[in-house]
Amino acid sequence: MSDFIPKDFSLRRTIALNSGVHFVRPMLMAGFVGSATGFLVVGFIKLIEWTTAFLFNPAITNTFWVIFVPVLGGLIVGPWIEFLAPEAKGHGVPEVLKAIALRGSRIRPIVGIVKIVTSVISIGSGFSVGREGPIVQIGSALGSSLGQLLKLPESRIRNLVACGAAAGIAGVFNTPIAGVMFASEVILRDFGANALSTVVVAAVSASIVSRIFLGDHPSFMVPSYHLHHPSEIFLYFILGILAAVAAVSFMVTLEWSEVKFDKWRFPVWLKPACAGLLVGCLGYCFPQIFGSGLSAIQDALHGNIPLQILVSLIFVKILATSLSLGGGSSGGVFAPLLFIGAVLGGAFGQLSALRSVVPIAPSGAYALVGMASVFAAAARAPITSILIVFELTGSYGMILPIMVAVVTATSIAKIIRKDSIYLGKLKSKGIDINSFEEARVLEGLKVSDVMSQEFHLVRQDMAAKELIKFMSTNMTKSIFVIDHKNTLVGIVKSVEFNRILLAEGEDFLIAQDIAISVKEYTFPDEPLNEAAKLMAAHHLTEMPVVDSLNTTKVIGVLRSEDVFRVYAEHVSRRGEITSRQAHDEAVPSDMMTVVFTVNPRSLIVGKTIKELNLPEGVHFNLVKRGARFSVPHGNMLMLIKDRITVIVMPQQEEALREWLKRNRLKDF
Repeated sequence: MSDFIPKDFSLRRTIALNSGVHFVRPMLMAGFVGSATGFLVVGFIKLIEWTTAFLFNPAITNTFWVIFVPVLGGLIVGPWIEFLAPEAKGHGVPEVLKAIALRGSRIRPIVGIVKIVTSVISIGSGFSVGREGPIVQIGSALGSSLGQLLKLPESRIRNLVACGAAAGIAGVFNTPIAGVMFASEVILRDFGANALSTVVVAAVSASIVSRIFLGDHPSFMVPSYHLHHPSEIFLYFILGILAAVAAVSFMVTLEWSEVKFDKWRFPVWLKPACAGLLVGCLGYCFPQIFGSGLSAIQDALHGNIPLQILVSLIFVKILATSLSLGGGSSGGVFAPLLFIGAVLGGAFGQLSALRSVVPIAPSGAYALVGMASVFAAAARAPITSILIVFELTGSYGMILPIMVAVVTATSIAKIIRKDSIYLGKLKSKGIDINSFEEARVLEGLKVSDVMSQEFHLVRQDMAAKELIKFMSTNMTKSIFVIDHKNTLVGIVKSVEFNRILLAEGEDFLIAQDIAISVKEYTFPDEPLNEAAKLMAAHHLTEMPVVDSLNTTKVIGVLRSEDVFRVYAEHVSRRGEITSRQAHDEAVPSDMMTVVFTVNPRSLIVGKTIKELNLPEGVHFNLVKRGARFSVPHGNMLMLIKDRITVIVMPQQEEALREWLKRNRLKDF
């Protein structure tokens, strides 16, 4: 009788998983990325302070010339971004997510350098942007560069990218816990222990470096606020609703600004200067909106800003930040969202105090809650939002109001607008991170998601003649042999089966004589990619899936064709996404991108692309059909509900309009 011997295999896997090298090396790399990012944070903040002091000196601040300071910054930033690293444009985090999704977490090292220079100049010259988005991208670029230098696999590089992001948030705000949560909620979207451990090391390392050079104190000093009356909870619930509206309004305005500037026929490298002129005009009337606006947040938290100014700043900050980022400057949205939340909460608190019949907290308490709520609604990161307010202010007395408002704001924002401020920007360019996550099934799925529960068991005393008939009837490659206690004792494979029968005959053989030992197996909760590697290493076409608590009990079978099918779907989906991105990035900056949907009345339904008589200078770039994206070709048929992306030369815009109308398609 053949024995089922799992001990050797279990021991090998246990030794590999618990090897000190496999544990220590990632921690050392995470610590290096965190510490290096911490030093970059210190230098980044100091450079911003020096640049701001130089450009906004007393001789300029109180004069009309302050309008032109952002223009000067835009003239410097524009060429750097356009000619050296277009990825440095905007608020940073979407570019990191795009690199993770489409480029195997690989970020060009030059992106970090350009991001530092352009963000320092953008913030220092008064563009209404924050410093956290850039440092997230800078830290992520550092982690990615280290991973590429060491030729690590994609999963390890992705983890180092998350380490850099967490270190950036932890260092710039002195908030290590929030840094970890930000990387987990927004970058990795994974709270697994393996991912968290290295991210924690990076965040702590960055925070230690930051505290040594920048001081160990909260970013904002606020009084110790608390809930004055139980009925105030209703007011914080209302504030959560307003925060959701404000966050979505900012997202819509930012998207509008980006679209308008992208379509504007003007040299791309000069657009930041034009946006700077508009921001300068707004800042001349409301100087609080210049730069990150951290001092204004501090004033709002202390209730030192008049009601009329607070209300105005809500709208002015939304517009100024949208113009800054839409125009092509470099900076983050983290601080602007906190700013909008602080002035919204401060205004709501002052208005509530005028009409409340019970004692309520000062307006600064509502500003504190507003900060967390607006950021949570926009970023869809409620845990990060709650924790970062605690760490930013050192105030834990408002936990209940903050939780109520944050959950309310996040829930309502999801109803109004599905995607976060980070994912929304990518989706507007045809990049659906959720679809990509579904595509990474080999790493994301477990064996139980792919294994088949249709397998065959036979008793060890079954005669060979019966076994032959059984195998020919069921057309199976393998059969598991069990004893009278239903314990697995071996496996009969068709190849071995035929060889033994030819050599010895079948008259006196039973199943246990033909069965061979099972040395390799897997568990239902094991990652699919690990099981696939094991099958490939031992040239297995089928592998038993055994119960996690009883390794002699078969509960399923993992077949190579099922693994291959899943892998093929993964490659196909990833290829489509990568091709889509490559086509998008190949569009020259002076050309327009137009998107339309094929409706049932359209005259192009059922025609191939080559039959459409497109105007000269108009090219199909991408076709979305259902949830799938395809690169168009001449013989592709146009179907109802196809979403088409075309690129068009500016001088052919009118020709495209006429073609759309002629074919009963929606004009743009």
